[in-house]
Parts: sequence; structure tokens; C-alpha cells
Amino acid sequence: MTAAATLPGPAAAPHTSLHRMVTTMRVHASNPWTILATPWLVLFAVFALNYAIWQLVKMAATGPLAPGAFTQNGGVSYVLVYMVVVAVQAMNQTFSFVVGLGATRRDYFLGTSLVFGALSLVFGAGISLLAWVERATDGWGIGGAFFAPWGLRTLPIWQLVVIYTSLLLLMFFGGSAVAALFVRWGANGIIAFFIGLALVIVATLYGITVTESWQAVGDFFTRNSAVVLAAYTLPISAAAGVLGWLLMRRATPKG
Repeated sequence: MTAAATLPGPAAAPHTSLHRMVTTMRVHASNPWTILATPWLVLFAVFALNYAIWQLVKMAATGPLAPGAFTQNGGVSYVLVYMVVVAVQAMNQTFSFVVGLGATRRDYFLGTSLVFGALSLVFGAGISLLAWVERATDGWGIGGAFFAPWGLRTLPIWQLVVIYTSLLLLMFFGGSAVAALFVRWGANGIIAFFIGLALVIVATLYGITVTESWQAVGDFFTRNSAVVLAAYTLPISAAAGVLGWLLMRRATPKG
């Protein structure tokens, strides 16, 4: 009697770096409330508040309002700043879980960066589309400018997409650096970051004042278009991303 040889079955394919990156992206997408729904709710809530104020001012006015009375506001900046919170929440909620599934820190950070890039484009295009609707409806019927205020009102829509996407990248990757600080050092890292940021801002303002460079700063902002100014944020976003990665690579997952 001859014993039948038992042949080993095919080995399971190892998870590739791309697979782990996709897993990271899917984990982020599994919580759309944090990364998609809440930012839009914040944006529309701020818009509704601004629109209500416009209507109150219009009803209270005893005469015609000055041209462009409702075009100078920074309400849309709320959602831009809120993206820092989104980045911190998203990374804090998913880092330990994804690394626990076997993803490397590198793959996690690359996958997260792709998600942040996609979100920047989605929100940048979405806000620009709302700006187009705003123009088409003559400022929501009362000459308002919320989604493209100030000097953005007359820019082509494609430039708005570039500007908003660039600013959102800055917020997301700035948030990724803050999140990496929190993941690695907890609340103490966040406190140290904001203290350091405040010192840098004060030192910068002091340096500009001492060297009497405010005129040069003003000339820089008036000489360059909004698109060019937005492009200047891209190296800062890249630097923030690199900083986030350097911090994340040594972070310890928390159970």
C-alpha cells in the first residue's frame, strides 16, 4: 500500500504595500461622518448664519445698501480651519487599528495622504461649484458672496478650485503633523506644538517690525495673484507632510 503524498496548497499571497495602503483608505472611508458629513454641515451652518444676518441687515436698513455690502466676509474659512480637526480625528481614530491589522506606518501614512489629497480636491471643487451657483443667483438673491468673497468673486471657477484645493491641502497636512504629535506624545505634544507655533508667529511679527519690512510684505501680497499665493502654500504642505511622517514612523499604537 502506497501512501499518497500530500502536496502543499498554494501559499497565500502576501499583502503588498499597495494592498495595505488601500486598506488604510477603506478604513478612513468607513467613517464618512467624520471626514465628509461633518465638514459640509459646518460649512452650511456657517452659511445659513451669514445669510440670516444678511437678511436682518437688509430688513433693518432704512435706505439702499452700499454696493458689495455682503461680499466682505470670511465665513468660508471656518471649514478650511475645521479640516485640521478632521485630520487629527481621522488619524487618531484609525492609526492603531490599521497598524494592528498589519499595515506598516509608511503604508498607513501614504494611504492617509491619498485620502487627504482626494478630500482636498472634493471639497475644493465642491466649494467652487457653490461659488458658481452663488454667482448665477446674484449672490443668493441679495448680492451676497460667501463661497467666493473678497477678491475671489471675479476669479474664474478653475482658479477657485486651485486656490481652495491648495488651502485644503495645507490644512489637512498641517493637521496630519498635529495628529502625529498627538499619536506619539498625547496632549502634551499638542500643547507644545501650539506654544511653539505662537512663539514662531510672535518672533516673525517682531522680526518684520524690527527690520521695517511691512511694506515689503504688503507688496508681496499685492504683487502676486491669489492663485500664485495659493501655490506658495504647496511647499509648506509638503513640509508638514514630511514632518508628520517623521513623527508617525516612531509612534506607538495604543491598544
